[in-house]
Amino acid sequence: MLPWLIAIVGFAFDVAAFWPGQMSFDSAYTWWQARGGDTTDIAPPMLIFVWRACDALLEGPGLVFALHLALFWSGLALLADALRIGRARTFALMLLVALTPVTWLLRGHVWTDVGLFSALLFASGALAEAHVTRRRGWILVALPALFYASAVRHNALPAIVPMTIWAAWLAAGAGASRVRVALIAFALCAASIATTAIINAQVQRRVPLWPAAAEWDLAAISVASGEMLLPPFMIGPGLDVAELAGAFRDWSIVPMLQNTQHGMRDPFMTDYTPEELSTLRTAWFAAIRAYPRAWLAHHVRQAVALLGLHDPAWPRELIYVDEEFQYRDNPRVGRNESALHTSLMRGAAWLSGTRVLAGWPYLLIGLVAAPFAWKRRRELAGIVALAVLVSAWLYLLPLLVLAPAELRYLGWSCLASVLAAAIVGLVPRSLRNGPDKLVFPTYRLAR
Repeated sequence: MLPWLIAIVGFAFDVAAFWPGQMSFDSAYTWWQARGGDTTDIAPPMLIFVWRACDALLEGPGLVFALHLALFWSGLALLADALRIGRARTFALMLLVALTPVTWLLRGHVWTDVGLFSALLFASGALAEAHVTRRRGWILVALPALFYASAVRHNALPAIVPMTIWAAWLAAGAGASRVRVALIAFALCAASIATTAIINAQVQRRVPLWPAAAEWDLAAISVASGEMLLPPFMIGPGLDVAELAGAFRDWSIVPMLQNTQHGMRDPFMTDYTPEELSTLRTAWFAAIRAYPRAWLAHHVRQAVALLGLHDPAWPRELIYVDEEFQYRDNPRVGRNESALHTSLMRGAAWLSGTRVLAGWPYLLIGLVAAPFAWKRRRELAGIVALAVLVSAWLYLLPLLVLAPAELRYLGWSCLASVLAAAIVGLVPRSLRNGPDKLVFPTYRLAR
């Protein structure tokens, strides 16, 4: 009962602090599409269609915000309940995870990243309940959250793979071979991919995402080499390397798109001809082959910017957005102006200049927790910790090469790292939390 009381209080606190949810440009653009604007797959369409359904009940970001909060807090409650760790440890575990600065600050936003980590936390809690109660029904509860997580971010599939393996192992039952478990896991991943593909196919305009990475890489290599390598159709007439260098930043593609005098092509807002895509791809690969060190140096600086301390000169929006951005004809949304919200945002502004809102300390916590989780891999605590850590790192690795320095991309990795550390630190070694011996699979689920 205690986990659910804490979850209700935590949900109410978040609503009071952040309602109706903070909206960046991305959020406002998604809402505009949900309201009937031309839909694209620049951002995952899943949130567009979920928002459209929510808007039919209550216009604005509020219900989407509440949905993500409900997934987060109920998932945390399910997990604490499954671990059976007593009142004091339950209280400590839930507050430690929920009040981690990255977690609580991101939770106030209506972002796909928040939907991802909230859904994955819920799935982890439901699978933990399936593990400890030996009831297959909890697997069915977890699957919609896993499918939502996989569809709400374009790069989310690696994050759900460990969860699908865990679900497959639980579903297979006693005596099942590893081949059977692998087949079930494969089927779950295939169903997730198919669901995502069906949803993505509903948009009106399909937009390739790789030209953004190509444009950013070509700009970085052009600045490093002193030679303009971007095709003419990607830059405004008269743009030279010196002007590009003045606007280029390793932490985001946006400054160079907005701050050159002669302009650059926005990689998402206009369609490409097949010939342009072919030319851009050829130029991209040729530049990497010709200047591999410049390409690698750019991505090292990009990864450092993503994981490290954010420079005070960088836009605050790389960390959090304290506003309700209005896009085109979207109705105005009133900001949360409560004393609680104001106090939290003052704290966020102060923390943004510290390592508390850098990604690497949280990832380091997860790395430290990993060997302890491995030692306890025969217990539920170790299984949960290992599952979320592997999920977090599979999700993170591609981001180190692709993502700009926005804190929200690290949400699941930071949350999972703290969650794993809290579990191995607070859950006592006990056979009540799992089977005595983990043989794959290890026990029969109740039918």
